[in-house]
Amino acid sequence: MKNLKKVMAVLCVGMMAFSIAGCSSTSTQDKSSETKKQESSETAAPKTDDTQTADKSGSGDEKFRIGIQMKTLDSGFFVTLADEFTSRIEDYGWEAAVLNADSDTMKESENMDSFISQGYDLIIIDPYETEGCVEAINRAADAGIPVICVDNSCGDSANVVSIVYPSNVKNGLLCGSWTAANRFEKDEWINSVCMGGQKDLEAARERRMGFIAGVLMERLSISEDEAVELGTAMEKEVIEKGSAVNDDARFKVGGIGWGAYTSNGGLDAAEDLVVANPDMNLMFGENDAMILGAMTAIENAGLSEQVVLAADADGQKEALELIKKGTNYACTGNNQPGATAEAAVAIAREILAEGADPGSYDRITLTNPACINIDNVDEYYDPDSAF
Repeated sequence: MKNLKKVMAVLCVGMMAFSIAGCSSTSTQDKSSETKKQESSETAAPKTDDTQTADKSGSGDEKFRIGIQMKTLDSGFFVTLADEFTSRIEDYGWEAAVLNADSDTMKESENMDSFISQGYDLIIIDPYETEGCVEAINRAADAGIPVICVDNSCGDSANVVSIVYPSNVKNGLLCGSWTAANRFEKDEWINSVCMGGQKDLEAARERRMGFIAGVLMERLSISEDEAVELGTAMEKEVIEKGSAVNDDARFKVGGIGWGAYTSNGGLDAAEDLVVANPDMNLMFGENDAMILGAMTAIENAGLSEQVVLAADADGQKEALELIKKGTNYACTGNNQPGATAEAAVAIAREILAEGADPGSYDRITLTNPACINIDNVDEYYDPDSAF
């Protein structure tokens, strides 16, 4: 492994207070080999209330109310995501209200009912649980309120306009493949550990599996589909047994820690992983916040020259700064909040202001995946970004 500079990362996540408490839930369904785009929509069917139809005819002067249901606001990513939604909605002169579920399905359901009872025109939800959000989403749809799911997925029976998020699998594949090709010699064993965010979350599984599959794809010179099949089995073994090895790829995942997507959680989990895996030379994780927190544990153990760090989300500014400096922070996946907010609010505008049919969209709308590394980081880095 190439020599790496010694770095200490300090992550300070700014939190903000919101005037109304709220909710959201989790997970994703993904296609690893293609990015689906939202379809252009057609005029919505007339409503029984002629006055209501006229109010939403898309003249450009209407004042719409959009509810934003966040699963949590406990990290900079989610705070920034909520801010991105709010600013784009308010740019149209519309009203945006943010509610926070505090990682609680019951609170999420109550907040959805609040939006429904108050007659909001559209709801954007970042779900806390894949299936736990379905009934609340369908209550809104039954009340005639379109629901756009973002960041994570929802159950197949949820009546949503579209599910908007980055391709977790593709981001993972790109980051895993790039790391294996650029930070390790071809015949060198990769002794890795994984920093997980949430065990039973589909989006989390996709990120873990995607990175593992990317390493296997690079090391075994196999197709993407073959790598996903092998990566799925290897990730499952890691979850069930705590570790997994592919001898042909000279690749081991020696352990997994759970950091709950926060910097402090990443630090705590990394301390245990460092003790249990002194020979590790790679730590990969589901988001930047956990890996940034884990850097302190790596530093304290004197392993900064030994351990490569990689995330497959989110493109956080502090991570990009470390990548730019050529440190042991190798790469991250493109999951910047602005891209998700831009795509979701564009759909909302088409429905509310232009009369598009909510049923005309692809179920999944993916933002552009990318492995952000030292070769392309300047394309994504914004020193003025809030996240």
